[in-house]
Amino acid sequence: MAAGAVAYPFLDARLPRLRRYQLGKNPGQVPAATCEDYLPSRVINVESTGKNRRADSSSPSISADNSAWQLRILHLSDLHLWSGSSWLAHWVASLAEFPDIDLVVLTGDNFADASGLEMLYRALNPLLKLPGAFVFGSNDYYSGIPKLPLHYFFPNKKPKLRNVPDLPTEEFRDFLTTGGWRDLNNQVATCTLTSPARQGRSTEKLTVAFSGTDDPHIGRDEPVQVPDTWGKADLRLALTHAPYARVLDQYAACRADLVLAGHTHGGQVCLPKFGALVNNTDLPLSYSGGMHWWQVGTVANPAPRVHKGKTYPLPNLKALASEAEISDGTPDGKTRVHISRGLGTSKFTPVRLACPPEAAIITITGRS
Repeated sequence: MAAGAVAYPFLDARLPRLRRYQLGKNPGQVPAATCEDYLPSRVINVESTGKNRRADSSSPSISADNSAWQLRILHLSDLHLWSGSSWLAHWVASLAEFPDIDLVVLTGDNFADASGLEMLYRALNPLLKLPGAFVFGSNDYYSGIPKLPLHYFFPNKKPKLRNVPDLPTEEFRDFLTTGGWRDLNNQVATCTLTSPARQGRSTEKLTVAFSGTDDPHIGRDEPVQVPDTWGKADLRLALTHAPYARVLDQYAACRADLVLAGHTHGGQVCLPKFGALVNNTDLPLSYSGGMHWWQVGTVANPAPRVHKGKTYPLPNLKALASEAEISDGTPDGKTRVHISRGLGTSKFTPVRLACPPEAAIITITGRS
Protein backbone atom coordinates (compact mmCIF):
# COMPACT_ATOMS: atom_id res chain seq x y z
CA MET A 1 0.00 0.00 0.00
CA ALA A 2 1.26 3.46 -0.85
CA ALA A 3 2.72 5.37 2.07
CA GLY A 4 0.61 8.37 1.18
CA ALA A 5 -2.56 6.33 1.53
CA VAL A 6 -1.61 5.48 5.12
CA ALA A 7 -0.52 8.95 6.19
CA TYR A 8 -3.31 10.85 4.45
CA PRO A 9 -6.64 9.02 4.33
CA PHE A 10 -7.98 11.24 1.52
CA LEU A 11 -5.04 10.29 -0.73
CA ASP A 12 -6.71 6.99 -1.46
CA ALA A 13 -5.55 5.95 -4.94
CA ARG A 14 -4.75 2.46 -3.64
CA LEU A 15 -7.81 1.79 -1.51
CA PRO A 16 -10.38 0.33 -3.95
CA ARG A 17 -14.03 0.10 -2.96
CA LEU A 18 -16.76 -2.20 -4.17
CA ARG A 19 -20.02 -0.26 -4.38
CA ARG A 20 -23.40 -1.94 -4.66
CA TYR A 21 -26.54 -0.55 -6.27
CA GLN A 22 -30.03 -2.02 -6.67
CA LEU A 23 -32.41 -0.96 -9.42
CA GLY A 24 -35.86 -2.02 -10.56
CA LYS A 25 -36.46 -2.66 -14.24
CA ASN A 26 -40.10 -1.86 -14.96
CA PRO A 27 -41.24 1.54 -13.60
CA GLY A 28 -44.31 1.32 -15.84
CA GLN A 29 -45.58 -1.57 -13.72
CA VAL A 30 -45.57 0.24 -10.37
CA PRO A 31 -47.60 3.25 -9.19
CA ALA A 32 -46.11 6.51 -10.40
CA ALA A 33 -46.00 7.92 -6.89
CA THR A 34 -43.59 5.20 -5.77
CA CYS A 35 -41.52 4.95 -8.94
CA GLU A 36 -38.48 6.70 -7.50
CA ASP A 37 -38.64 4.57 -4.35
CA TYR A 38 -38.82 1.44 -6.47
CA LEU A 39 -35.79 2.65 -8.45
CA PRO A 40 -33.46 4.01 -5.73
CA SER A 41 -30.46 5.91 -7.05
CA ARG A 42 -28.48 6.10 -3.84
CA VAL A 43 -25.60 3.87 -2.88
CA ILE A 44 -27.08 1.33 -0.49
CA ASN A 45 -23.93 -0.50 0.43
CA VAL A 46 -20.23 0.29 0.31
CA GLU A 47 -17.45 -2.14 1.10
CA SER A 48 -14.18 -0.24 1.50
CA THR A 49 -11.03 -2.27 1.74
CA GLY A 50 -7.57 -2.49 0.30
CA LYS A 51 -6.29 -5.74 -1.12
CA ASN A 52 -8.26 -7.76 1.47
CA ARG A 53 -11.74 -7.25 0.09
CA ARG A 54 -14.73 -8.00 2.31
CA ALA A 55 -18.32 -8.56 1.25
CA ASP A 56 -21.31 -7.17 3.13
CA SER A 57 -24.49 -9.05 2.24
CA SER A 58 -26.89 -6.82 4.17
CA SER A 59 -28.34 -5.17 1.04
CA PRO A 60 -32.10 -4.56 1.35
CA SER A 61 -34.33 -6.29 -1.19
CA ILE A 62 -36.11 -4.17 -3.77
CA SER A 63 -39.07 -6.45 -4.22
CA ALA A 64 -40.61 -9.27 -2.21
CA ASP A 65 -42.05 -10.70 -5.43
CA ASN A 66 -40.21 -13.99 -5.94
CA SER A 67 -41.44 -14.17 -9.53
CA ALA A 68 -39.15 -11.27 -10.43
CA TRP A 69 -35.76 -11.97 -12.02
CA GLN A 70 -32.45 -10.52 -10.90
CA LEU A 71 -29.30 -9.80 -12.87
CA ARG A 72 -26.05 -8.71 -11.19
CA ILE A 73 -23.62 -6.65 -13.24
CA LEU A 74 -19.99 -6.03 -12.30
CA HIS A 75 -18.99 -2.65 -13.76
CA LEU A 76 -15.26 -2.01 -14.23
CA SER A 77 -13.73 1.09 -15.76
CA ASP A 78 -10.54 3.12 -16.11
CA LEU A 79 -8.04 0.54 -14.87
CA HIS A 80 -5.09 2.41 -16.48
CA LEU A 81 -2.83 -0.59 -15.93
CA TRP A 82 0.92 -0.68 -16.52
CA SER A 83 3.84 -2.78 -15.31
CA GLY A 84 3.83 -0.98 -11.95
CA SER A 85 0.21 -1.77 -11.06
CA SER A 86 0.31 -5.49 -10.37
CA TRP A 87 -1.47 -4.86 -7.04
CA LEU A 88 -4.53 -3.53 -8.91
CA ALA A 89 -4.46 -6.38 -11.43
CA HIS A 90 -4.52 -8.81 -8.49
CA TRP A 91 -7.44 -6.97 -6.86
CA VAL A 92 -9.50 -7.00 -10.06
CA ALA A 93 -8.78 -10.70 -10.61
CA SER A 94 -10.01 -11.42 -7.08
CA LEU A 95 -13.47 -10.11 -8.03
CA ALA A 96 -14.01 -13.32 -9.98
CA GLU A 97 -14.46 -14.98 -6.57
CA PHE A 98 -17.36 -12.67 -5.68
CA PRO A 99 -20.62 -14.68 -5.60
CA ASP A 100 -23.48 -14.34 -8.05
CA ILE A 101 -22.03 -12.06 -10.74
CA ASP A 102 -24.00 -12.64 -13.96
CA LEU A 103 -22.39 -10.13 -16.35
CA VAL A 104 -19.16 -8.10 -16.49
CA VAL A 105 -19.13 -4.70 -18.21
CA LEU A 106 -15.84 -2.95 -19.04
CA THR A 107 -16.12 0.70 -20.10
CA GLY A 108 -12.64 1.58 -21.29
CA ASP A 109 -9.32 3.28 -20.54
CA ASN A 110 -7.68 0.01 -19.56
CA PHE A 111 -4.07 0.99 -20.35
CA ALA A 112 -1.58 3.46 -18.95
CA ASP A 113 1.02 2.31 -21.47
CA ALA A 114 1.79 -0.75 -23.58
CA SER A 115 3.22 -2.62 -20.60
CA GLY A 116 -0.33 -2.81 -19.28
CA LEU A 117 -1.28 -5.63 -21.65
CA GLU A 118 0.28 -8.30 -19.44
CA MET A 119 -1.40 -6.77 -16.37
CA LEU A 120 -4.75 -6.82 -18.20
CA TYR A 121 -4.32 -10.49 -18.98
CA ARG A 122 -3.74 -11.15 -15.28
CA ALA A 123 -6.63 -8.95 -14.15
CA LEU A 124 -9.32 -10.07 -16.56
CA ASN A 125 -8.53 -13.67 -17.43
CA PRO A 126 -10.33 -15.02 -14.30
CA LEU A 127 -13.40 -12.94 -15.23
CA LEU A 128 -13.65 -14.32 -18.77
CA LYS A 129 -15.52 -17.32 -17.36
CA LEU A 130 -18.47 -14.91 -17.06
CA PRO A 131 -20.45 -13.26 -19.87
CA GLY A 132 -19.10 -9.80 -20.66
CA ALA A 133 -19.25 -6.75 -22.90
CA PHE A 134 -16.85 -3.86 -23.46
CA VAL A 135 -16.16 -0.53 -25.12
CA PHE A 136 -12.88 1.36 -25.41
CA GLY A 137 -11.65 4.75 -24.25
CA SER A 138 -8.83 6.89 -25.60
CA ASN A 139 -6.33 5.07 -23.38
CA ASP A 140 -7.07 1.85 -25.22
CA TYR A 141 -5.63 3.44 -28.36
CA TYR A 142 -3.12 6.01 -27.10
CA SER A 143 -0.84 5.75 -24.07
CA GLY A 144 -1.11 8.39 -21.38
CA ILE A 145 1.09 11.47 -21.53
CA PRO A 146 2.33 13.64 -18.63
CA LYS A 147 -0.26 16.25 -17.64
CA LEU A 148 -0.66 18.35 -14.54
CA PRO A 149 -4.08 17.94 -12.86
CA LEU A 150 -4.64 21.68 -13.41
CA HIS A 151 -4.62 20.97 -17.16
CA TYR A 152 -8.28 19.99 -16.97
CA PHE A 153 -9.29 23.36 -15.55
CA PHE A 154 -7.82 25.12 -18.59
CA PRO A 155 -8.51 22.90 -21.62
CA ASN A 156 -6.36 23.53 -24.65
CA LYS A 157 -8.47 25.06 -27.39
CA LYS A 158 -6.12 23.55 -29.97
CA PRO A 159 -5.23 20.12 -28.60
CA LYS A 160 -2.54 18.11 -30.32
CA LEU A 161 -4.22 15.50 -32.50
CA ARG A 162 -3.04 11.91 -32.05
CA ASN A 163 -4.03 9.79 -35.01
CA VAL A 164 -1.57 6.90 -34.75
CA PRO A 165 -2.41 4.46 -31.92
CA ASP A 166 0.59 3.28 -29.91
CA LEU A 167 -1.10 0.62 -27.75
CA PRO A 168 -1.72 -3.09 -28.47
CA THR A 169 -5.41 -2.40 -29.04
CA GLU A 170 -6.13 -5.28 -31.39
CA GLU A 171 -4.31 -7.83 -29.22
CA PHE A 172 -6.43 -6.72 -26.28
CA ARG A 173 -9.63 -6.78 -28.34
CA ASP A 174 -8.83 -10.31 -29.53
CA PHE A 175 -8.17 -11.41 -25.94
CA LEU A 176 -11.62 -10.23 -24.85
CA THR A 177 -13.61 -11.45 -27.85
CA THR A 178 -11.87 -14.84 -27.87
CA GLY A 179 -12.93 -15.09 -24.23
CA GLY A 180 -16.53 -14.62 -25.33
CA TRP A 181 -17.07 -10.94 -24.46
CA ARG A 182 -19.04 -8.72 -26.85
CA ASP A 183 -17.28 -5.81 -28.55
CA LEU A 184 -19.76 -2.91 -28.46
CA ASN A 185 -17.59 -0.16 -29.98
CA ASN A 186 -20.21 1.43 -32.27
CA GLN A 187 -21.90 -1.96 -32.37
CA VAL A 188 -25.01 -3.73 -31.10
CA ALA A 189 -25.63 -7.24 -29.81
CA THR A 190 -28.31 -9.42 -28.29
CA CYS A 191 -27.53 -12.13 -25.76
CA THR A 192 -29.46 -14.66 -23.75
CA LEU A 193 -28.31 -14.54 -20.14
CA THR A 194 -29.36 -16.65 -17.20
CA SER A 195 -30.96 -15.08 -14.15
CA PRO A 196 -29.95 -17.68 -11.55
CA ALA A 197 -32.17 -19.01 -8.79
CA ARG A 198 -31.50 -16.86 -5.72
CA GLN A 199 -33.53 -15.51 -2.81
CA GLY A 200 -36.41 -17.86 -3.63
CA ARG A 201 -36.56 -16.86 -7.30
CA SER A 202 -36.57 -19.41 -10.09
CA THR A 203 -33.96 -19.57 -12.86
CA GLU A 204 -34.95 -17.58 -15.96
CA LYS A 205 -33.49 -16.99 -19.41
CA LEU A 206 -33.35 -13.27 -20.20
CA THR A 207 -33.00 -11.53 -23.53
CA VAL A 208 -30.56 -8.65 -23.07
CA ALA A 209 -30.15 -6.11 -25.88
CA PHE A 210 -26.87 -4.17 -25.98
CA SER A 211 -25.82 -0.98 -27.72
CA GLY A 212 -22.47 0.77 -27.44
CA THR A 213 -20.29 3.55 -28.77
CA ASP A 214 -16.58 4.05 -29.17
CA ASP A 215 -15.06 6.86 -27.09
CA PRO A 216 -16.96 10.17 -27.43
CA HIS A 217 -14.10 12.07 -25.78
CA ILE A 218 -11.99 11.71 -28.92
CA GLY A 219 -14.92 11.78 -31.33
CA ARG A 220 -14.93 8.08 -32.16
CA ASP A 221 -18.64 7.71 -31.34
CA GLU A 222 -20.99 7.20 -34.26
CA PRO A 223 -24.74 7.86 -34.03
CA VAL A 224 -26.34 5.38 -31.64
CA GLN A 225 -27.85 2.25 -33.14
CA VAL A 226 -30.04 -0.32 -31.41
CA PRO A 227 -30.60 -3.98 -32.33
CA ASP A 228 -33.90 -5.22 -33.74
CA THR A 229 -34.58 -6.89 -30.39
CA TRP A 230 -34.36 -3.59 -28.46
CA GLY A 231 -38.06 -2.98 -27.95
CA LYS A 232 -38.90 -6.53 -26.85
CA ALA A 233 -35.83 -7.40 -24.77
CA ASP A 234 -36.09 -8.06 -21.04
CA LEU A 235 -33.28 -5.57 -20.47
CA ARG A 236 -31.73 -2.80 -22.59
CA LEU A 237 -28.13 -1.93 -21.69
CA ALA A 238 -25.93 0.75 -23.26
CA LEU A 239 -22.17 1.21 -22.91
CA THR A 240 -19.98 4.22 -23.61
CA HIS A 241 -16.68 5.40 -22.19
CA ALA A 242 -17.00 9.17 -21.78
CA PRO A 243 -20.53 10.20 -20.73
CA TYR A 244 -21.07 13.16 -23.04
CA ALA A 245 -24.55 14.66 -23.19
CA ARG A 246 -25.00 13.94 -26.90
CA VAL A 247 -24.61 10.20 -26.22
CA LEU A 248 -26.72 10.13 -23.05
CA ASP A 249 -29.48 12.06 -24.85
CA GLN A 250 -29.56 9.41 -27.58
CA TYR A 251 -29.85 6.57 -25.09
CA ALA A 252 -32.52 8.44 -23.15
CA ALA A 253 -34.43 9.02 -26.39
CA CYS A 254 -34.43 5.30 -27.18
CA ARG A 255 -35.16 4.49 -23.51
CA ALA A 256 -32.21 2.36 -22.49
CA ASP A 257 -32.80 0.81 -19.09
CA LEU A 258 -29.27 1.62 -17.98
CA VAL A 259 -26.24 3.36 -19.50
CA LEU A 260 -22.83 2.39 -18.13
CA ALA A 261 -19.91 4.81 -18.53
CA GLY A 262 -16.58 5.78 -17.01
CA HIS A 263 -13.91 8.34 -17.93
CA THR A 264 -14.47 10.94 -15.20
CA HIS A 265 -12.56 9.19 -12.37
CA GLY A 266 -15.27 10.75 -10.21
CA GLY A 267 -13.31 13.98 -10.53
CA GLN A 268 -10.22 12.22 -9.06
CA VAL A 269 -9.28 15.34 -7.08
CA CYS A 270 -12.32 16.29 -5.00
CA LEU A 271 -13.10 18.47 -2.02
CA PRO A 272 -14.75 16.79 0.98
CA LYS A 273 -18.45 17.75 1.25
CA PHE A 274 -18.22 19.55 -2.13
CA GLY A 275 -17.23 16.87 -4.60
CA ALA A 276 -15.60 17.00 -8.00
CA LEU A 277 -13.93 20.13 -9.27
CA VAL A 278 -13.80 18.95 -12.88
CA ASN A 279 -15.02 15.88 -14.80
CA ASN A 280 -13.54 16.36 -18.30
CA THR A 281 -16.93 16.15 -20.08
CA ASP A 282 -19.76 18.54 -20.91
CA LEU A 283 -21.87 17.27 -17.98
CA PRO A 284 -22.62 19.20 -14.78
CA LEU A 285 -20.22 18.37 -11.94
CA SER A 286 -23.04 16.61 -10.09
CA TYR A 287 -22.78 13.87 -12.73
CA SER A 288 -19.10 13.15 -12.06
CA GLY A 289 -19.80 9.70 -10.62
CA GLY A 290 -22.46 7.38 -9.29
CA MET A 291 -26.02 6.51 -10.34
CA HIS A 292 -28.28 9.17 -11.84
CA TRP A 293 -31.43 9.76 -13.81
CA TRP A 294 -30.69 11.38 -17.17
CA GLN A 295 -33.34 13.39 -19.04
CA VAL A 296 -33.04 14.56 -22.64
CA GLY A 297 -32.15 18.26 -22.53
CA THR A 298 -30.31 18.18 -19.18
CA VAL A 299 -27.46 19.91 -21.02
CA ALA A 300 -28.92 22.64 -23.23
CA ASN A 301 -26.11 22.68 -25.78
CA PRO A 302 -24.32 19.33 -25.93
CA ALA A 303 -20.80 19.28 -27.29
CA PRO A 304 -20.88 17.99 -30.87
CA ARG A 305 -18.76 15.14 -32.13
CA VAL A 306 -15.42 16.33 -33.51
CA HIS A 307 -13.24 13.75 -35.23
CA LYS A 308 -10.13 14.33 -37.36
CA GLY A 309 -10.93 18.02 -37.61
CA LYS A 310 -14.53 17.54 -38.76
CA THR A 311 -17.52 18.62 -36.67
CA TYR A 312 -20.64 16.48 -36.99
CA PRO A 313 -24.26 17.57 -36.41
CA LEU A 314 -26.09 16.26 -33.37
CA PRO A 315 -28.16 13.13 -34.06
CA ASN A 316 -31.91 13.23 -34.68
CA LEU A 317 -33.41 12.13 -31.36
CA LYS A 318 -36.99 11.86 -32.65
CA ALA A 319 -35.95 9.45 -35.39
CA LEU A 320 -34.00 7.36 -32.90
CA ALA A 321 -36.93 7.24 -30.47
CA SER A 322 -39.22 6.11 -33.28
CA GLU A 323 -36.77 3.42 -34.38
CA ALA A 324 -36.52 2.04 -30.84
CA GLU A 325 -40.27 1.17 -30.71
CA ILE A 326 -40.60 0.99 -26.92
CA SER A 327 -44.05 0.35 -25.46
CA ASP A 328 -43.40 -1.10 -22.00
CA GLY A 329 -44.15 2.00 -19.91
CA THR A 330 -40.52 3.11 -19.59
CA PRO A 331 -40.36 6.91 -19.04
CA ASP A 332 -40.08 8.78 -22.35
CA GLY A 333 -36.77 10.57 -22.90
CA LYS A 334 -35.30 9.34 -19.64
CA THR A 335 -32.74 6.73 -18.60
CA ARG A 336 -30.50 5.70 -15.75
CA VAL A 337 -26.76 6.20 -16.06
CA HIS A 338 -24.04 4.74 -13.87
CA ILE A 339 -20.80 6.71 -14.16
CA SER A 340 -17.97 4.72 -12.64
CA ARG A 341 -15.36 6.58 -10.63
CA GLY A 342 -12.87 4.09 -12.00
CA LEU A 343 -10.10 2.01 -10.50
CA GLY A 344 -6.94 3.64 -11.78
CA THR A 345 -5.26 6.97 -12.39
CA SER A 346 -2.71 8.34 -14.78
CA LYS A 347 0.63 6.78 -13.86
CA PHE A 348 2.05 10.31 -13.91
CA THR A 349 -0.40 11.59 -11.25
CA PRO A 350 -1.25 8.51 -9.14
CA VAL A 351 -3.22 10.46 -6.53
CA ARG A 352 -6.90 10.65 -5.69
CA LEU A 353 -8.25 13.18 -3.23
CA ALA A 354 -11.50 12.29 -1.40
CA CYS A 355 -12.44 10.07 -4.33
CA PRO A 356 -11.50 6.41 -3.77
CA PRO A 357 -11.17 4.10 -6.77
CA GLU A 358 -14.09 1.76 -7.17
CA ALA A 359 -15.77 -1.10 -8.94
CA ALA A 360 -19.55 -1.52 -8.76
CA ILE A 361 -22.02 -4.37 -8.58
CA ILE A 362 -25.43 -3.34 -9.87
CA THR A 363 -28.36 -5.65 -9.12
CA ILE A 364 -31.31 -5.16 -11.47
CA THR A 365 -34.67 -6.64 -10.53
CA GLY A 366 -37.43 -6.92 -13.12
CA ARG A 367 -40.30 -8.93 -14.54
CA SER A 368 -40.34 -10.66 -17.90
